[in-house]
Amino acid sequence: MIATATIAALASALGAPAFAAPALGVEPTAVAQEQAPVVTFEAPTMYVAGMPYVVDVRIQAPAEGASAAGWWLSPAGFLINGEPAQRRESEALIKLPPNALMSLSFDLGPFITATGNFELSFARAAYEGGPVAVDYFVAVPTEGEAKVDFMTMPLEQLDDYQVVLETNRGTMVADFWPEVAPNHVRNFLDLSYTGFYDGTLFHRVIPGFMIQGGDPYTKDPSKSRLWGTGNGPRQLQAEFNDRQHVPGVLSAARSQDPNSASSQFFLMHARSTHLDGQYSAFGQLTRGLEVVDKIVKSPRNGQDRPDQPQQLIHAIVVKKS
Repeated sequence: MIATATIAALASALGAPAFAAPALGVEPTAVAQEQAPVVTFEAPTMYVAGMPYVVDVRIQAPAEGASAAGWWLSPAGFLINGEPAQRRESEALIKLPPNALMSLSFDLGPFITATGNFELSFARAAYEGGPVAVDYFVAVPTEGEAKVDFMTMPLEQLDDYQVVLETNRGTMVADFWPEVAPNHVRNFLDLSYTGFYDGTLFHRVIPGFMIQGGDPYTKDPSKSRLWGTGNGPRQLQAEFNDRQHVPGVLSAARSQDPNSASSQFFLMHARSTHLDGQYSAFGQLTRGLEVVDKIVKSPRNGQDRPDQPQQLIHAIVVKKS
């Protein structure tokens, strides 16, 4: 999501006059009102507690040039549920040359103290689209007494979990269908929970069909000739069912042997009736269909392999709220 604010609106909201200064760290001097630059930011709409939460900030100066507060390019420029993410250290300004563009990314994760869903806004100013509503997730502990075993967990408890799929193209959230494919659900939850999928690539993408990932060989570029052949620690018996392969459905990849599914999976980009009853569908995205669309439309070679890595950075198991 992109949120936009103007420095003029911010100055008005704070009751502050317009200032100009030659550089950050120089005391500001009041000057005549000048054309305001435009501030925009991009922020994820999902946050997993303890994980990075990276926001991108851009300040675009008008043709006449402008001034910007240095703290607008820091965590102090953001409000979380109406409270500053960080204390303002300085009111010094930055002088922006005509048409200059300033941008940077930083991690707000260490500054997030919320313990539930929260709203992220920029510097008290009204901006296009309103505050960014952020869904808050807590990862299932992987150590200590709270550690879980998805391979032995009672079937009725499997439905209590989701997996957050953080990729370099955005974040997706998957729900599961243990009532029709319990062993595939157990397998996917276990591999996500143990970090098996972290760093793997979507190595096969076909627009109007699906994106495929989950091969451990894709973590190693030197093994690219093996991509598409890798497996996980177990092989699964088919659990074909009546769930349709519609956009966002999560299903198990396999060879011609119906009982050869392991770690590889695919996410549907479009309805594919010929897969129904022939592949073990075991879940569906509740968030992130637009991420599938981005990945599937990435430039690819003749083997449907993306030219640039489409990476699954983390697969994080969370408990439904």
